[in-house]
Amino acid sequence: MTDATPPSLKALAAAMGLSSATVSRVLSGQAERYRISSGTRDRILANARSSGLVVDHLARSLRLRRTLTIGFVAPDISDSFFAALARHVERSARRHGYSLLVADTADDPVAETQALTLMLDRHVDGLILAPVGTPASHLPLARLAQRPCVLVDRLSPELAVPAITADHRRGAELAVQHLIERGHRRIACIQGRPGSYPSDERVAGWRAALRRGGLACGADLLFGAGDSAEAGRAAASALLAREPRPTAALVLGDRLSIGVLQALQQAGLTIPADLSLVAVEDQPWTGVVSPPLTTISQPVAELGSQVIELLLERIAGQRSMRLPRTLPVHLIERASVRELSGDPGSGPARACGAEP
Repeated sequence: MTDATPPSLKALAAAMGLSSATVSRVLSGQAERYRISSGTRDRILANARSSGLVVDHLARSLRLRRTLTIGFVAPDISDSFFAALARHVERSARRHGYSLLVADTADDPVAETQALTLMLDRHVDGLILAPVGTPASHLPLARLAQRPCVLVDRLSPELAVPAITADHRRGAELAVQHLIERGHRRIACIQGRPGSYPSDERVAGWRAALRRGGLACGADLLFGAGDSAEAGRAAASALLAREPRPTAALVLGDRLSIGVLQALQQAGLTIPADLSLVAVEDQPWTGVVSPPLTTISQPVAELGSQVIELLLERIAGQRSMRLPRTLPVHLIERASVRELSGDPGSGPARACGAEP
């Protein structure tokens, strides 16, 4: 018995009545990019497997000097924002014929260094990084400089690479402006992890908007030091114990918002009667809780697609602008903010200091 010789790609295409280009695009993982139907894709893959025609990705990588893989190092995939971002990054990468490797650093600098080293050792064609925090001196900066790399959502001054982020500062300003327009004068902020770019930018936006309104923004109105629901509960408990109590709060993360809601429920208080709330990061659940929360919506789908385009420019040798691309955010008004009028407890406690 003699072994059957696997047909060439051209022969397979002819046997199926398709073009060689169509078969090649499917076998190289680019069906979605070229809008090849799922039915045609599945038929080509089935025929290729049954006839013994396989794509040798290692040989192809050596020939092209590319692995057609992109590494995405994220701080916390359990966070709904980064889970959604990873999904959009993967979809966009796949449309361009790339596979995505994802590493979760759990917001740990040591794990971040290990993940980046692993990605570099795997010879990914490019890297997408959302840094754990600042500074970034723990990172393998010399090796990163030799590989196309872009930052997403979080920036780091030590990494002189292109970046794309949502306008975190503007989002906080929109939220505070919304609260001021509804009569609130004592507006607290429940922050995320200090040193994290998004949280620091949002705190700066909170301060800037309060200062423009001539309102208090002192340390007595800033609560929290973490990103978890537990941190949100602790921060909300401290806020509720403060005298005079703030009438409204800006909460800088969806898990923090969950903790705040839990603390209010445990205290027998309600939104917005006892505390008005605006949450950063709109999630499916924020529109269905009672009452639905007013939120700042992040452009997560656009971040995912544009960061891939930015990285592919770098892979192709184009030198993009070093200034970060900033995508707009917008306020979604729901029912978690109460209208106030002439509340004597809503006045500023002291003059607002300089913005950091």
